[in-house]
Formats: sequence, C-alpha cells, structure tokens
Amino acid sequence: MAQYIFVDTEFTSFEKPELISIGLVTLGQEEFYAEVGYDLERCSGFVKSTVIPLLSNIEKCSLAELKVRLSMWIDEVRKAEPVVLCYDSQYDYIMLEFIFENDFPNGVSFQRLGASYINKIEQYEYHVRTKQVEHHALHDARALRYSLRSWVRNGQ
Repeated sequence: MAQYIFVDTEFTSFEKPELISIGLVTLGQEEFYAEVGYDLERCSGFVKSTVIPLLSNIEKCSLAELKVRLSMWIDEVRKAEPVVLCYDSQYDYIMLEFIFENDFPNGVSFQRLGASYINKIEQYEYHVRTKQVEHHALHDARALRYSLRSWVRNGQ
C-alpha cells in the first residue's frame, strides 16, 4: 500500500507565487513543517493580513535547505512503500516543483484531490473542532488529511 502524505503550502500571491511555508502530514501522524525566507513586498494584501501573522518563530531556511530536509523526511516516513503526495490546489504542486526543481525523490507520485463540497465542509469542521486557524500550512495539511480519511481508507 502507498504511503499517503497530505501537503499544503502558503505563498506570496497568486500572480507571482513564491513559497512562504509548507506543511505535510502522514496518515500515521508524522509531520513536517518549514518556513522559507520571503520578501514581504511580494506578498498580497490577503497574505500580509492573514498568513504572515500565523507564521511560527522558527528559523527560516533556503529552498536548497528545504529540498534536503524534505527529501530526508520523506525517506524517513516512507517505510519502503511508494509515496503519494496529496494536495488540493495546483499551487501546492507548483510550490513542490520550486522546492525540488522538478527533481523529485524516487518513488514519489502526486495526486491532486478535488476540493469537493464535502471536503471543504469537513476541512472547516476540523479547523473549528481543533481551534487550528486556517491558512497555516501545517493546520491546513492536517485538515486535508481529516477531510479525506475515508477516501484513503477506500484505497483510492
């Protein structure tokens, strides 16, 4: 069986997206979170008012450092199984392309998960129930996992 990893990213704007943070979670509760350096001037008004205040006080890393750290984490959690990185926005995939420079780790595939009505309701329910604010990459990756747990159980 594949190892499903749920991914969410936050980025500067839709017009010229640059990564700000990334969160990944497995079905087994392993988690990865990182923030990269970004230019505040390139951030949209929404990102400045909503995303930036939610960032952690962790040390920012470069994209090169992130590529190494993320590759190592994926290798640690894969358990000799193929990995499927699941995301709900095409922008998440674009950010993964930036991180890995289109040189993805072996045995990793991607699955874009359509944001159906029920998924959004369950994501909202997760944020309310856990009091984890939306638009934080790790919180949103957890909510994505929560909203799609039945999809994974059914072997999709």
